[in-house]
Amino acid sequence: MDSQFDTAVAAYESSMEEMPFREHVEAYSFLNAVGDVIGRDVLDLGCGSGLYARRLRRAGAARAVGMDESAAMVEHAQRREAREGLGVEYVAADAADPAAGDLPDIAGSFDVVTAVYVLPYASSQAELQGFCATARRALRVAGGRFVAAVLNPEFSTDPQWYRGYGMLLSSQESPEEGTPGHLRAWVGPEVLDLDFFRWSAAAHEEALKTAGFDRVSWIRPTVSEEGRARYGEAFWANYLNCPHALIIDAQASPKAVPDSRPRPARSADETPQQ
Repeated sequence: MDSQFDTAVAAYESSMEEMPFREHVEAYSFLNAVGDVIGRDVLDLGCGSGLYARRLRRAGAARAVGMDESAAMVEHAQRREAREGLGVEYVAADAADPAAGDLPDIAGSFDVVTAVYVLPYASSQAELQGFCATARRALRVAGGRFVAAVLNPEFSTDPQWYRGYGMLLSSQESPEEGTPGHLRAWVGPEVLDLDFFRWSAAAHEEALKTAGFDRVSWIRPTVSEEGRARYGEAFWANYLNCPHALIIDAQASPKAVPDSRPRPARSADETPQQ
């Protein structure tokens, strides 16, 4: 399957160094939300070139597996693994298909599932629910956590709001679930152009509930001390006032995994506060 990420390997790989918010806000906040992974088995959905799968393994994960639909991303990650020998495994599969959670050595095998900017690429409610179903099926039946960085349902529509952080986000003004949008990011000499879809907080929570997650928390990002010292408080003010991404921490209790076939999502009554 062709993916819009197939041609983005180089830019994605260098983005941590080239875009300060990725290291000092995104990674700092996301890894803090994931917490201690020492001795745990972790699956990273939409792993891309393996950035987070490698970091989770280095942080002490007993087993780290990355899954991505982009063959180019997975091949790159596997080449890096061959050189570095960290013990990270990679699987080429579409996590939006719930069947990905039933693959051998994936189903019921993990304590924690992670995903960074994966759910915003669900083009339908069925795909959004599919991502969540894959996460739950990959977790142990006894329960576990799904920690995901997602598009803030209330991100700023001011086209210049995030320009100082190396990106522009644009979207149609529409209350409809799955409204399309576009991300343009400057990563050194590379330019990333990616399409995404907007989903309300209620749509996320409904998809997670349908998949078998019974406790969902929303976490606002923060800036590392190094980031504050290096760039100053004023640099981060716009981003922290209205971040383009939030973090979901979804927990599944010990119980049987329910039928996670797609169901209509409820209408959005509430969204996270800016």
